[in-house]
Amino acid sequence: MYVQKRLKPVIGCWVLHEKFGRGLVRQVLDNIDGVTLKVGWQNREYGQTLVSASSVASGFMVGMEVQHVPVSKVELCLKEGIVLKVKEIAGFHQVLVKFSESSITRWLPFERLSWIKGVEHRFCTNDFGDVTTPMKFKLKVLAHAIENWNENTGSLSRLDIDPLPHQVHLVHHILASGHLNWMIADDVGLGKTIETGMLLKALEQRGQADRVLLVTPAGLTSQWKEELHNKFGLSEFRIYGENFNIDEAREWGMYKHVIGSIDRFKEDNHLEKLLRAEPWDLVIFDEAHRLSRRQYGMKYDASNRFQLANFLRAKTKAMVLLTATPHQGKPDKFQSLLMLLNPDRKDEIETLALNPEILSEMIIRNNKSDVTDLEGNFIFKGKTTKAIRVTHDKALKDFDCSLQSYLRKGYQTASEMGQAGNAIGFVMTVYRKLAASSAKAINQALHNRKLRLLEESQSANVDDELLVQDERYSGEAEEQHLKTTQGKEFFDGELEQLDILIAESEQVLITDPKLKEFKEVLIPSILANNKSEKVLIFTEYRSTQEYLKTALEEYYGDGCVNLINGSMKHQVRREAIRNFEDVGQFLISTEAGGEGINLQDKCHIMINYDLPWNPMRLVQRIGRLYRYGQKHRVVVFNLYSPESMDDQIMELMHERIEQVVGDLASLSGEYNERLSDDILGEVADLVDVGDILLEATSDGIVRTRERIEEALEKAKNSASKQRELFEYAAGFDPKEAKEELNITSEHVMYFMQGMFDLLNIEVVGKTHKDLIWQIKLNDAVATDLGVRRTKWQITFDRALHASRENCEMMDLDNFLFKYLLKKAKSYEFGGLTASIGKASQLEGAVICSYLRWQNSLGLRQRQELVAIQVCQDKEVALNTQDFCNWLKNDDISYYESSRRDLKELFQVAQVKSEEVLKAKSNQLLHPESIDPIAAALFHT
Repeated sequence: MYVQKRLKPVIGCWVLHEKFGRGLVRQVLDNIDGVTLKVGWQNREYGQTLVSASSVASGFMVGMEVQHVPVSKVELCLKEGIVLKVKEIAGFHQVLVKFSESSITRWLPFERLSWIKGVEHRFCTNDFGDVTTPMKFKLKVLAHAIENWNENTGSLSRLDIDPLPHQVHLVHHILASGHLNWMIADDVGLGKTIETGMLLKALEQRGQADRVLLVTPAGLTSQWKEELHNKFGLSEFRIYGENFNIDEAREWGMYKHVIGSIDRFKEDNHLEKLLRAEPWDLVIFDEAHRLSRRQYGMKYDASNRFQLANFLRAKTKAMVLLTATPHQGKPDKFQSLLMLLNPDRKDEIETLALNPEILSEMIIRNNKSDVTDLEGNFIFKGKTTKAIRVTHDKALKDFDCSLQSYLRKGYQTASEMGQAGNAIGFVMTVYRKLAASSAKAINQALHNRKLRLLEESQSANVDDELLVQDERYSGEAEEQHLKTTQGKEFFDGELEQLDILIAESEQVLITDPKLKEFKEVLIPSILANNKSEKVLIFTEYRSTQEYLKTALEEYYGDGCVNLINGSMKHQVRREAIRNFEDVGQFLISTEAGGEGINLQDKCHIMINYDLPWNPMRLVQRIGRLYRYGQKHRVVVFNLYSPESMDDQIMELMHERIEQVVGDLASLSGEYNERLSDDILGEVADLVDVGDILLEATSDGIVRTRERIEEALEKAKNSASKQRELFEYAAGFDPKEAKEELNITSEHVMYFMQGMFDLLNIEVVGKTHKDLIWQIKLNDAVATDLGVRRTKWQITFDRALHASRENCEMMDLDNFLFKYLLKKAKSYEFGGLTASIGKASQLEGAVICSYLRWQNSLGLRQRQELVAIQVCQDKEVALNTQDFCNWLKNDDISYYESSRRDLKELFQVAQVKSEEVLKAKSNQLLHPESIDPIAAALFHT
């Protein structure tokens, strides 16, 4: 019995025979004595003959294009490649093939390779197929373009949103750089979550994000998890300490996508567990400016958080830092962040002033003043800020006078006691803030203080840990801390003075000029034009929050007010926000409650019932509304009393900040509001007024004014230097985007409809404004997909998908969409070349090729699809808008070609491809290959 030791050559295999020479296998016949091949010989004198498979060797030559044919259906198909070498070993003939798509190079048995006609061969020999090829060419190019654009930008991960140009550019720029160690320093409100999600989706498609660690502030872990799931289908993320815990190091293998709180991870017991995890492909730090300093009340410590990042730097290939305020006027801390990103460039970073251009390789920053929508329109409509003055009545004047006397005694006692008096000084400062916030807040605090004294409770020192690892929680933490103050008098006669203050504050509550102005004048004026207008109200303190809620519900009815604060769990806050956006009218938020919330879709009016001492907090409050998606001009009302010294100082400070911002904006040569908004955030972050306000009681208003001027002058100088430095950072460049083959959701929809038509997938109906399609698969497609059901519902909207059973979300992760892409890209699909009749402005040849780069280890790092147009006069254009538009329209027809100069046209395109490949190569990206995937000839 015959035992076959060798593989059977496949049809299309080139073989070599001792007598007949080189030939192509046309048929394979199994006989009892072995395998017989019907071969068409290159020497036509021999025609076609039958020969034994055992009598032939490999006939492949270097440069031939081949397709791998697996031995069985379960074996991996390596697709198409090019022959690099041939060899004989132990009597077996093998061929070395470089497979372009996968970048794999393998020695394979020659018998499993079939010769194919590639793009160049077909194009140069006028082999343009039949009338179906123009459409197949378009669909093939679209399939490659969709996958490649998403691989390089992540922008097609969702078909129900169109990312902004600056977001697409940011991800593309990072992935085109050859490394992932970047600081993303976009302004507040420009969509860092969207950018991060797009980056992760692109890396996922590349297979470069198997293990990802995302470190965030404690209050944002759930929000990050929710948004990555809802917006990008990144559903594998789990929150350390909430969704899972680790007992043994090996358990980390079960969790490859992890979100964790920075303040949990920095604790010794959690840090020890974290550092025993396997290395991460990517570590992302949200609000990375916190790594440079740790804040407890008025003190800063840089150690624990930064050490956490430093430890993780040694456990990851790449690190991304997200922060809107990377510099903060502190060059040494800024440089420490850069060293986290690039430890190997320490010497260059330490001399940053001498070579600031290195920032272009580390930081990418987009400003509100620069970003546009897809049509090139600026997306921010501007904002208006109005100061609402509150006049003191007699009761408030009397109370304020008594309170100032009480505060002076308290501060004096604190000063005399030295360090031991810190607790007293702290309480006095909190009382000042509470009095500026609301009559109810200070009244409640004074009652609590009296109760402490009457109970004679034990002393409790100021706990810096309680006074917040995050300044946004400071107001709520300060209120809670007052309940732990010492149970003996701060100074002689305090109890008697408290009785006077409480009595006077009760009188203030009866008439409360600030509340009256708020609910009887300001709110009615806002609602005058639109009774259902939604209003966001900010305060630092929960007691003020409850006070305002009661007042508003008395006027406007129960249920009109929703509250969010730092004591609420993420889900409870989300529910309050949903209720506000659906049926509520007023949302009252504390600083901590507002962390991470975005309300731009339904609200554009904000009231600051009190003003935070840190002006950056005010900028961040406004950022809840003044962000991408806001369709209206944002209006901000700031309540203050010019008769209160603290309020007077705050108003003076904000006035002067606006003047400084105007001065800096004008330095650009032309003042514009968008630029001033950018600078406002920078100056507010740099000006340090905490000490000024603390010492204002002893300095008086004149000296305080002088000190504010000094602080602002310092901030102004720092902001100027900072802006000069960030001029070197990478940013959105519309010219760069024009050089790319930009693919949008319109292209995706056209591709899908085109493939449905070509494969006879019937669209039975469309509902919900065409967002849900009912489709019917034919038997061949159903068999290919391995499904029995032929009728399906598909949608392009995630909200509809979540609310409907048996409705497939149609995106790039969907099994049907993946099938369509794979089908169109396959060699068997056709469309490698086409001859096309008059099409818009297109003429000449368009050669579509992958330009590919590798790293210094020879591993593929990047690939970019380019469409090079060679016109009749041999003029060359790259990725033209005309071709990009043609890919999504029906302007298509077949044209019989007889041109003779096709080889020359193809060579001109190859030269241009090599120029682009060279221009984008650098120390990190080395040229790998140029691989044509389709070519067409357009006739005028």
